[in-house]
Amino acid sequence: MRQSDPVKAGTGRGLGGWQRLWVAVAVISLAAAVAIIVADWQSGDAWIRDVEGAAQTRVRVEGIGDVDFPATMSAEAIALVTRAGQGNAEAIRAGIRAWGAELRKALDVYATEQNRAQALRVLGFWAAGVTLLYLAGWMAGWVWRGFRA
Repeated sequence: MRQSDPVKAGTGRGLGGWQRLWVAVAVISLAAAVAIIVADWQSGDAWIRDVEGAAQTRVRVEGIGDVDFPATMSAEAIALVTRAGQGNAEAIRAGIRAWGAELRKALDVYATEQNRAQALRVLGFWAAGVTLLYLAGWMAGWVWRGFRA
């Protein structure tokens, strides 16, 4: 006695052709979604490199002379570092280094948050699209079966 294929026999086990097509489209579109996430991935270091080329802010500090501050430092941050440095060039350089380290940390945290939000947004659109495609196919099949009955 020959056993028939459960998919062909209509027993409901296994995946039919349309379901297999849906799975294939879901996997291919997931690869595209991952590619979008990877292409838009950001890092704090990239933002720092973009700003490093900007002109530095030159400030005359009493007792030291002209000091170049990074373009990322606001006027308030420059005033804070110069006050804390109290006319000591090494203390001001240490303040600038500390500012740079803190800025990098803040940018890394911000980039991580942006990357997470972007990944969730893209994967959400992917999941919604795949779900809508499945529902549209299921509804079309339901209507089609209604005409055949």
